[in-house]
Amino acid sequence: MIKDYYKILELTPQASVQDIRKSFRKLAMRYHPDKHPEDQVASAQFREIQEAYEILNDPWRREQYHQERWYSQSMGRKMKDSAPPTSGTILQELLALEKHLSRQDPFRTDQYGLFAYLEHILSDEALEILKQENNQEILPEIRRLSLACGNFFSYLLALRLADRLHQVFPADQPGSGPIEDYLRARKNDALMERWKMPVLLAITIIICILIFLAA
Repeated sequence: MIKDYYKILELTPQASVQDIRKSFRKLAMRYHPDKHPEDQVASAQFREIQEAYEILNDPWRREQYHQERWYSQSMGRKMKDSAPPTSGTILQELLALEKHLSRQDPFRTDQYGLFAYLEHILSDEALEILKQENNQEILPEIRRLSLACGNFFSYLLALRLADRLHQVFPADQPGSGPIEDYLRARKNDALMERWKMPVLLAITIIICILIFLAA
């Protein structure tokens, strides 16, 4: 699940850059800590407004957010509240994603939309929480589910996923073994895909030559 940044800024997804900036200025003035020095709720709201503005005001980050939002909606998920994640909630998110992917055609899966959604689940905040909690019953399952979802990825996206997982499972530690196996498999698949057409073309040419000689 992801935060509804448009709702936080009291906007719709069709809002222009000017709309975003105008709404941010209005809400920032309303909830600014200087106006509410002892109000923790207002301070939290102000931080949410700042976060939403930083995402939606940046074209690249806004597009990435749209991919996450679209993937979340395609799974029938609601927008996320502001509660921080835990090892348990991260695991639940990955289980739901794996279940959703099991019903999808891998050849029609939007790899980049999927990666953006998975990257959101494994955000920097989430990875830091996983390291702090260090729940040895949950961590292996989180690693397994993350890699299973990553079976849809190209080698380049697989590298990016591995980089995130290595923050919790360092490359020089035993827990990184499944990640290295995953990368090798993705690399081999990429090589096979790269050489498949040239090999098929070469075989076709050889068959044509043999048929010509036989005639």
